[in-house]
Amino acid sequence: MADRQQLPELRYRIVCYELQDDQQTVILDATARAFILVTATITEDGTMRGEGTHAGPLQLRRRLARLIAEDEQLSS
Repeated sequence: MADRQQLPELRYRIVCYELQDDQQTVILDATARAFILVTATITEDGTMRGEGTHAGPLQLRRRLARLIAEDEQLSS
């Protein structure tokens, strides 16, 4: 296995609020080493419409891609 350059330890804080009228309620407050976020809207007829999938900031996406490329099981 090739020598890997040590990646700096990064942590992310993710806070999610529920908005109803003019009130905000925290429904998620987490700290993690990585995250993937999916946003969606529930329409009036009760169906969910996805707004997109994001893997966080560009620095995080590059970090995840590098870790996958260097991992023998994930890269194959």
